[in-house]
Amino acid sequence: MSCCGRQRQALRTQVDQAERPAPRPSLQDPVPIRYLGESMFVTKGAATGLTYLFNRDEVLNVEGRDVPAFVATGIFAGAE
Repeated sequence: MSCCGRQRQALRTQVDQAERPAPRPSLQDPVPIRYLGESMFVTKGAATGLTYLFNRDEVLNVEGRDVPAFVATGIFAGAE
């Protein structure tokens, strides 16, 4: 393979890897909670460091260890 061919292949490999979404971690103890806010909200779990993306009035499963910190903010509630 020529020099340019190797460079093209290396670039293709980098692009392919960049396009793959990161694997979602599986939750050990999923607990559904409802976001009560009015706009999109991104936060990290206090206990796990997992990143959560909430949309308005959305119920989302979060790791059970993160639930107390979310509920303590007043903008989350247990899902019915």
